[in-house]
Amino acid sequence: MNWIFYILGAILLVIIVVMTANGWWRYVLTGYLIVRVTPYEQPGTGTGSILFIGDSTGYGTGASRASESIAGQLGAEYPAYLIKNDSVNGRTIVGALEAAQNLFESSQYDLVVLQIGANDLISGRSASDIVSDMQELIAAVEPHAGHIVIIASGNVGATPVFTGTEAEELTDTSRQFNQQMTALAQGSQTVSFISLFDEPEDDPFVYTDGVYTAIDGLHPTSAGYKVWYDKAKPAFAAVLEQQ
Repeated sequence: MNWIFYILGAILLVIIVVMTANGWWRYVLTGYLIVRVTPYEQPGTGTGSILFIGDSTGYGTGASRASESIAGQLGAEYPAYLIKNDSVNGRTIVGALEAAQNLFESSQYDLVVLQIGANDLISGRSASDIVSDMQELIAAVEPHAGHIVIIASGNVGATPVFTGTEAEELTDTSRQFNQQMTALAQGSQTVSFISLFDEPEDDPFVYTDGVYTAIDGLHPTSAGYKVWYDKAKPAFAAVLEQQ
């Protein structure tokens, strides 16, 4: 009967080799990260309300638990606020726009966090096209928000998933997107853009291997989300501590 185990072992080895060669392993690992958490929400006590519209990073994929996502950390710091979280893995800005357009006309939030844009960057679109979509999303959200905070992504090209020319191109697009969005937000009284981009030599996600990036080589870990939250914290405080 040992021959059966040899055959099964050989089949398993072939499956692993094929998955590795085609990058399927990353999807398996990402799937595992997704099922570990659900988008963080909280009922609050009536002080105010916050809405997250996001992608997998708004969902908290990569964090060990939902409370360690950006929404979870914000909720811990402002427990009196209601938090609703409409975040979907794989969502692009166009998908977020559909979610915004489906908001009830009477829906009002003290703060809307748009945690979106990483998938648009990964798809290879130009920075200017992504920013144009973001402007359309902002326009759709503004009637429902006292203030908008945008959290997109850091240096996508620096994640372990990408190498070579592709990584260089994604780094350049991430840099351009960061610069254009920073300039856009500087001219607005109701929009804050959180700059998460760091040059590779200054990026903790790059020089601290395995600490800030999850096992799929793409999403932040809980520690990575903490880095992002600390960057966003002043913008959150400027809105929520005035209420």
